[in-house]
Amino acid sequence: MVRLKKCKKMKITFLSIGLSIFSVCAMGQGFTLKQCVEYANKNNGNITNANYDVDIAQKKVNEQIGSMLPQIDASGSYTDNLKLSTTVLPGDLMGQPGTNISVKMGTQHNITGGVQLTQKIFDPTFSVALKAAKLSKDQTEQMLKQTTEKIQYNVSSLYYQTLVIEKQKNSLQAAFNSSKVTLESTELKFKNGMARQIDVDKIRVSFNNTKSQLQQSELSYKQSLNNLKYCMGMPVDSTIVLLDTTLSIGIPIADTLSGGFSIENRSDYQLQKISLSAYETDKKRNMAGYLPSLSFNAYYGTNAMRSEFDFFKGGSWYPNSYIGFSLKLPIFDGMQRHSRVVQSKLNIEKSKVSIRQAEESIKVELSNNEMEYRNSIDNIQNEKANLDLAESVLKSTQLQYKQGTSSALDLVQAESSYRESLNSYYNKLLNFYVARINLEQSKGTLSNYINTLK
Repeated sequence: MVRLKKCKKMKITFLSIGLSIFSVCAMGQGFTLKQCVEYANKNNGNITNANYDVDIAQKKVNEQIGSMLPQIDASGSYTDNLKLSTTVLPGDLMGQPGTNISVKMGTQHNITGGVQLTQKIFDPTFSVALKAAKLSKDQTEQMLKQTTEKIQYNVSSLYYQTLVIEKQKNSLQAAFNSSKVTLESTELKFKNGMARQIDVDKIRVSFNNTKSQLQQSELSYKQSLNNLKYCMGMPVDSTIVLLDTTLSIGIPIADTLSGGFSIENRSDYQLQKISLSAYETDKKRNMAGYLPSLSFNAYYGTNAMRSEFDFFKGGSWYPNSYIGFSLKLPIFDGMQRHSRVVQSKLNIEKSKVSIRQAEESIKVELSNNEMEYRNSIDNIQNEKANLDLAESVLKSTQLQYKQGTSSALDLVQAESSYRESLNSYYNKLLNFYVARINLEQSKGTLSNYINTLK
């Protein structure tokens, strides 16, 4: 008997575990905001391409370094003179004065091969070109960071939007269920002669309005979730569940302009600085064009000439080789180089102006986002209080209507006020979340902020 009870308990336990596993599989994998961003970092196509750009930039740096290393080239040629050229020589050369003698020159088969070495000894543009390649790599790295931040921002916005719509949908579902019960109760009272037709119609209109909002909310949720999956780089037919690890209301603002904010955290500002460095490097490259360049050359080769194609059966091969130096000294280029130097100087000045504008723009953006975030905290607190009040009025009116001390009109008005408060609250809730990520993005700390979330 004891064993039978134990077996039954084990079966119940295994059944519970199986149902739990089935429930999790049916719902889909749970994702927090941090997990959504981590998934996007690995699967979003824009981030993947930006990583490829960084790899390409590194290869360009290696390419530039390779231009200063020895350059070795092998060459070879084979010629089959199907018809040898004929030269006419004076007969005096052959002891036959007064006549001309036709002579065929050369051999039918000729082969030549050799190896040439070129080594730059002094190239004033090399160091500048190498720096330009490294700046290009720095630029692609900052663009990768910028792209990643943009995707993180989009994922965060869609995550909060979807989560808020889901909360709104759940609240509307509860309101719909309550309204349905009230409508059924009123219809039953009408059949028993305890309610008027106009009361049923008023409550049905309110019920239909709630149903319509619920259907629209369900549609918006599905569309927002699809957009989130696309932004994450996840197949749209995947099933995911967003875990509610949202922010708590009233988080104080830290690291503001008067605190630990650093403009160096902004990738767009870093790109402006890299652009300035690139123009300065371009100026140095043009200036280096006035200097001479020196390189070393060496060659070793051999050739053979045959009347028959029997190069690999012995015979003579004739080697040849040389070494030398090449010096290039610019003298006059029609003032082209001077014009390029002046253009570089002007671009440098323009870039400095752009950096100053970027600094002021970032400060204004941060200040505005701080004010928006502070205001969103006040708004969400006020809207939450209004929603609680509207819900309390609705419950009280529903109770009074059941007791017969309140009219159908009062109930419909209470339900309408509750729906309006509900919509307003969730709009302000979304504004609050977006204001927070806007603030973090304007400080250049969005990635760090997301990493601190659970």
